[in-house]
Amino acid sequence: MAPIREGLFVIPEGPDALPQLLGSECPACRTRFAGKRAICLECAHRGVDECRLSPYGTIHTFTIIHQTPKGSVMEAPYSIAQVQLEDGPIVQTALLGIPLETVRVGLPVEMALHNVKRDDAGNRVVAYVFQPRRDAR
Repeated sequence: MAPIREGLFVIPEGPDALPQLLGSECPACRTRFAGKRAICLECAHRGVDECRLSPYGTIHTFTIIHQTPKGSVMEAPYSIAQVQLEDGPIVQTALLGIPLETVRVGLPVEMALHNVKRDDAGNRVVAYVFQPRRDAR
C-alpha cells in the first residue's frame, strides 16, 4: 500500500490503528496546523515541528457534489467536508460511508483510507477520507 502523496499522512501499522495526517506544531505556542509549515501562523515563530494529527474530528461544514469532475477518483454524488480535528486544525476531505441525507455539521468522524488505483508494481495507492466514527455509530 502506498499513499497518493508522500508526506501527507501515515499509513496505520496495525489492523486496529487509524491513519494519521502529518502536520506541524509550533514549539512556542503549541498551535497545530495541517500540512508542513516553516512559520507559525498564530505567533509568527520561525521553525515548527512535524507532528501526527488526531484521526478524529467533527464535520465543520460540508457540501454535496452532484457532478463528477474530470479525473476525479470519486463518483457523484458524494460529500466534501471541512473536518475540525480534535487537536485543532481544519482539513478538507471527502466523506465515505455516510448516506448523503445524514451528513450534518457536528457529526463525529474518523480518518480512513480509500483505494484510488494500483501503481505500476501492482500496489494499492490510497488517499485519505473521513467516515463515521466507529465508536459513535
